[in-house]
Amino acid sequence: MSRDLQEPIKLRRDELRFVAGDRETPLGITLYRPDGPARATVIYAHGGGFSHGSRRDRTAERLARRLAPEGIAVASIDYRKRTALGAFPQEHAAMIADAQTRTARVGLRINPNYCGPAFYAAVEDYAAALAHLREQANALGLGARMVALGASAGGIAAASLAYPPRGPWQDLPRPDAAMGICAAMVQPWRLTTDGPPLVMMHGFHDGVIPPQNLRVLARKAGRKGAPVAVHVTEVRGHRHQVDAFLNRADPEGRPYLDLLRTLL
Repeated sequence: MSRDLQEPIKLRRDELRFVAGDRETPLGITLYRPDGPARATVIYAHGGGFSHGSRRDRTAERLARRLAPEGIAVASIDYRKRTALGAFPQEHAAMIADAQTRTARVGLRINPNYCGPAFYAAVEDYAAALAHLREQANALGLGARMVALGASAGGIAAASLAYPPRGPWQDLPRPDAAMGICAAMVQPWRLTTDGPPLVMMHGFHDGVIPPQNLRVLARKAGRKGAPVAVHVTEVRGHRHQVDAFLNRADPEGRPYLDLLRTLL
């Protein structure tokens, strides 16, 4: 029987606030916790092309109900949307523009907005949320291990926080591991041998983020000896990957959710 059809798992839900950088307006975290201390924490970033979406995306709560019996907390975070290049200092804006050009040059087929200023803002905010949760881990009863997870744009941010861009972003706090669903890593040249484990799950046909991008990532990871695992599913489409991640198994009968469990 599907867990959604069983008696609902009891979750402790808290609304938290954190401040990213020197901005005065705080962002939100919805934290789902199991009864008792958590042994690890998944930090989830929603999709939406860096232009829309919210931490109240139901995916986070559905994931939390599956992981709570295993002692895992899930924190669903907000991040800035539609950030323009003018929000960054001039020297940083030049770095962003140069990296956008390089993303296309290495063979990635991706909307330029997915590797532009809004992407950088999301990575900064993801890092700030991670730092806040680490600082408050004892008080909140969270596990010390923090895994970044995201879908679509959120997955791009999660993967890129594990291997952040050059410049002022390279010193951002990194997660212990990361996973992207129907996403891409837009700067695969940042992969290193000693970086955190990264798992990418993608459909064989995706009209938003073509799976060819995963092949570019896999080649770069192989050359650099980076701990990256790429899983192309038999599930067609972009948004359908999240439902498959939560509810389906691969052709050998292994739940796709186990891809995340290997990181926990």
